[in-house]
Amino acid sequence: MFWLYGGAGAGKSALAQTLAEKFKANEDLAASFFFFKVDVNRNDGNRLIPTLALQLVQSFRELSPFLEAKILRDPDLFKKSRQTQMLDLLVEPLIRLSLQETNGLQSNAALKSHPRLVVIDGLDECLDPNIQCDLLRIIARTIPHLPYPLRFLITSRPESHITHAFEHDFGEVSRYNLSDDSDAETDIRYFLEREFAGIRRTHPLRQYLPAQWPRQDDISSLVERSSEHFIYAATVIRFIQSRQYRPDDRLEIILLKQSCEEDRPYAQLDSLYKLIFLEIQNPGQLKKIHVALGIMYLRSLKSGLLASPQWTSDRHAIEVLLELRPGDVVLLFDPLLSLVKFEKGDIRIFHKSLFDYFIDPSRSGLQLLGLAHEAAAGHILKGQKVLNNWGAWVRCEVVLMLTACPDPEDFQLFAFHCQFARLNDTLTNHLRSPACDPENTFPNVLSMSKGSCLLQSVFYFLQVTSREVSDGVSMCIS
Repeated sequence: MFWLYGGAGAGKSALAQTLAEKFKANEDLAASFFFFKVDVNRNDGNRLIPTLALQLVQSFRELSPFLEAKILRDPDLFKKSRQTQMLDLLVEPLIRLSLQETNGLQSNAALKSHPRLVVIDGLDECLDPNIQCDLLRIIARTIPHLPYPLRFLITSRPESHITHAFEHDFGEVSRYNLSDDSDAETDIRYFLEREFAGIRRTHPLRQYLPAQWPRQDDISSLVERSSEHFIYAATVIRFIQSRQYRPDDRLEIILLKQSCEEDRPYAQLDSLYKLIFLEIQNPGQLKKIHVALGIMYLRSLKSGLLASPQWTSDRHAIEVLLELRPGDVVLLFDPLLSLVKFEKGDIRIFHKSLFDYFIDPSRSGLQLLGLAHEAAAGHILKGQKVLNNWGAWVRCEVVLMLTACPDPEDFQLFAFHCQFARLNDTLTNHLRSPACDPENTFPNVLSMSKGSCLLQSVFYFLQVTSREVSDGVSMCIS
């Protein structure tokens, strides 16, 4: 048994499909099954074993009488357990065929020395995780009893339960992680260069393309953005090679050198991301994941509070800002192990394009950065540097906090994040309070020089909250 795994879009299914086609062309494919979560005919794990059995008849034609006899004797066989089906539909008919050959009743004894491939792609897209693990156990138990050299190739995302099964429930299993493929960037560059050459050769507007199109630095940019995952490169090529548009214009859109209001260059990638996140059934967990991803992005930009050296890692920042206990981040991201992984104590995103998707509300439908800024502002409010205790904050108005803030730098950070934050009910209610009297609230602030970071912070703060407070605030500050 060979396990091929990797993050979403790493190219598992493409590779499995290519191998299945090549092995079939050489009559070396025994059977295949491609799981697909949104297809009712391909997301049910109970269909796997009957499908493999029926396909095996095409590879072992002499198997048909034994399989037919089993089904005729027991019409309810397909309603029985998966283990029973594996024994009755695969193992026993193959053993009977083998015995018949041993006794010289068949002349096709070469079957016993001719390895054949069984491809099971996308096991993680079987709807029930329990069935996924059960199928793995059944296959592992079955392989030693098969009289013919069948080689099982199983592909999946590295979901925690599947990883645990391969690491602890079976013996030695050959495996390969496509997400850690050292040749991935070279292969993606080759793929892009080959596909661009095809566009230059076959596109209706090929004669109007620049002689050196695309430039090598543009290809290098696409390779970098792919994050070693073929899905990005494949999606880019599908967008550019459209025969209804100029390929050079489409490449400019991809490289963000010109706007694209109507086109959706990442439609397939967006659909994949949406599908993965729809699997998270807990709304509270989903929101925390959104905030956590926003925190990671702000840290990558060294933005505001998230630029502080107090955070030793993305994981540390997420635990503090979301008030999680050590280790909770691992549980939080467990449904997304196809997109992220934990490496040296920190979180790694497989796809850089994941952030591109989330920070663009037109693609994700989310205000991801607003949630992260809200978390950062909330952390500052709760911190000892702003008020001595949280209870005092609950009993007073935001404006009292502004004048009582002993640390101008903290207030500057607070105001910066409020400028971009999604204002929660607590902030909104306080900002609408009649106690928001600018002349009583900001006397010390207004007397400071215009170059003061604190005064600039007030401008930041009022810029976003002007819709919540009286016009007099803006007039006073101006």
